[in-house]
Amino acid sequence: MKWIDILRTSLSNLLRRKLRSVLTMLGVVLGTAAIVVTMSLGEGAERTQMAALEASTNLKLIQVWPNYGGSGDTETATGRKISEITDSVIREIRAVDHVEAVTPLVYVYGGMSFSLETGKYKSDYTTLVGVIPEDFAKLVDLKEGTFFSGATDRVEFLMPEMTMMEFRDTKKKNQEYVDVWQLMMDGEELPLPDINWLRDRYTLTMTWEDYTNVSETQPDPEVYTKEFKAKMVGILDADLSSNFNSGTFVNLNWLKRLQKENKALFKDLGFTGLDNYDQVYVLAESVDDVVQVVRDLNQLGVQCYSPMESVATFKEQISTMQAFLGFIGMISMLVAALSIANTMMMSIYERTREIGVMKVLGCKLGNIRMMFLSEAAYIGVFGGILGLIVSYTLSYALNNVAWLQGIVASVMSGSNFFGSGMGDISVITPQLALFTWLGVVVVSVASGLYPAQRAMQLSSLAAIRNND
Repeated sequence: MKWIDILRTSLSNLLRRKLRSVLTMLGVVLGTAAIVVTMSLGEGAERTQMAALEASTNLKLIQVWPNYGGSGDTETATGRKISEITDSVIREIRAVDHVEAVTPLVYVYGGMSFSLETGKYKSDYTTLVGVIPEDFAKLVDLKEGTFFSGATDRVEFLMPEMTMMEFRDTKKKNQEYVDVWQLMMDGEELPLPDINWLRDRYTLTMTWEDYTNVSETQPDPEVYTKEFKAKMVGILDADLSSNFNSGTFVNLNWLKRLQKENKALFKDLGFTGLDNYDQVYVLAESVDDVVQVVRDLNQLGVQCYSPMESVATFKEQISTMQAFLGFIGMISMLVAALSIANTMMMSIYERTREIGVMKVLGCKLGNIRMMFLSEAAYIGVFGGILGLIVSYTLSYALNNVAWLQGIVASVMSGSNFFGSGMGDISVITPQLALFTWLGVVVVSVASGLYPAQRAMQLSSLAAIRNND
């Protein structure tokens, strides 16, 4: 028999017993839909969590700090522990593969304070944060303006909108309190002071106190100030999820120049933060590189944290959930496979005489086997296709019908996996659909192997004499 004849005969045999074939195929449809939909819920949960993390943080960003040692620390391969992050260590970190940018965040504390003033507006408590200009530009996005020019002979600064809200009108005694955090959580526009931010000129004032001559007769220390002309070059957007939503960012090299020119004063005031860094941010080239970069940084001897550690935890939980859901789907598929095997066996018993005649007429055993395997394959092919159609229909309903979403959320502890408004809860990828369909076809053919073997082993004469 030719292949086309085998396929035509197999299809004809299925159509002769339409009801039984349809019922058997229905089991395959339900099994396929059970696997695809349950696995799609796991895919949807993972994408939901990734979307939530990407909305709340930069997944490529890695926080680095010195390794001060401790009983609970894990030794690196070299046993090295970096307890001070200096400029030479920054160069080592920059040389790590897949690192795009590195900058320390140097907060200017100590016995000095800073204030910014422009016109009638003043920010009394300004926290200066030194950053490396070219690297910091890769870590943040500007709402307006430009990044640092790189000059160290003048004060240039970037400021997030949250910090801009700290400016107060010095001519008003009683000013209304503004809950900046609540406004940002509500997604409302911040009522920024009426300042021409990128055009106005600012005065940065450094203030410190000298307690050298303090005595009973003169209990108050002498107060000194030093003023610098300053210019805002850029504005950072208000973003609660940002690591850089507060402080006034200045060129770290300008801070180093200021310290060098006032070395004795900075030493007396106890500020030595420019010699080593307590907080460093590293930007990986891509999200896929983060895990390897973190591993390399740990081997270098520093400690670090990445939001991808949270992603790994979520993925582990979701993998467990997917395994459970997949197990449920496989049970449905197993029932469908047993149904296919039963249908094939029934077909053999009903067609015993037909099989005997085919053998007597010289039909090859391989052709008889392929005929029954083809029937099983037809059930898998068409049942799988219909199952995918049902799966996509159910997936669409799950993503668009509120009460169905509520059921899924309650059954699967949706508060942990599915975030409100974060995207579809059911996601059928092309890979999931293709591999499930191929798997269903393979399972269907496998279910027909034993019945096909039984058909080959039937005695020709006994089959012809069979009156059933």
